[in-house]
Amino acid sequence: MKQFILFGFALFMLLGNQLTYAQADKSDASKTAKVEVYYFHLTRRCQTCQAVESGAKQAMESLYANQIKKGDYTFKAFNLDDKNSEQLAKRLNIGGQALVVVSGTKKIDITNEGFLNARKPEKLKEEIRKAVNTVLK
Repeated sequence: MKQFILFGFALFMLLGNQLTYAQADKSDASKTAKVEVYYFHLTRRCQTCQAVESGAKQAMESLYANQIKKGDYTFKAFNLDDKNSEQLAKRLNIGGQALVVVSGTKKIDITNEGFLNARKPEKLKEEIRKAVNTVLK
């Protein structure tokens, strides 16, 4: 009976240890996930359109400087009138001006939040932070 209890305890400890390592590996993978923030615009842009781009870029640089430096996170703006942007816009199902956060197959469209907060940098920054956190889940 004692051997059975000791064997059960040893098995329990071994499985618990394996689960802990599996969870650690999973969290490490999410830390290195690639995050891309794209701003799609047209050639003709108003001041608000320009503010969305500059505000989103500044938010990314202040929130994720280390990840950008490592190449894990990026911010890129694309002109939809440029033929070079067509393929990416088609892949992401973008038909007009848009601010999107992408990681793997997950995409969050924060265009409305971007334009609503274009002149409120701290609010735009928080919207980007929330979107990045969501795509990494």
